[in-house]
Amino acid sequence: MLSKGNLPLKKRVDLNPNEKRLWNTLVRIDSLDCLSNKIGFLIPGWNTEEVLYFDTEKIPELLLKEIEKGMNPNYRFFAPVNIGADKSEDLYIDIKNYKI
Repeated sequence: MLSKGNLPLKKRVDLNPNEKRLWNTLVRIDSLDCLSNKIGFLIPGWNTEEVLYFDTEKIPELLLKEIEKGMNPNYRFFAPVNIGADKSEDLYIDIKNYKI
């Protein structure tokens, strides 16, 4: 154990420090389903094969309009993502801070 004088210093244990850190990452629209109001995202920096689905209500209006305008399922943008996450349930996309 680390100590300073007579007082022990607790060492912070974090299993995966990158799990919570946000990295500016490429995000690609994989699918757009207007009937079910779902958008499928692919995040190649995290997993090249797993598609994540979100309700269109959670997408900023400006980004959604840009996607719908082109109706391009391969539309790409950058957003802060915690690509160190081990599972999709732990993945976080800061979609409000996207950059085209």
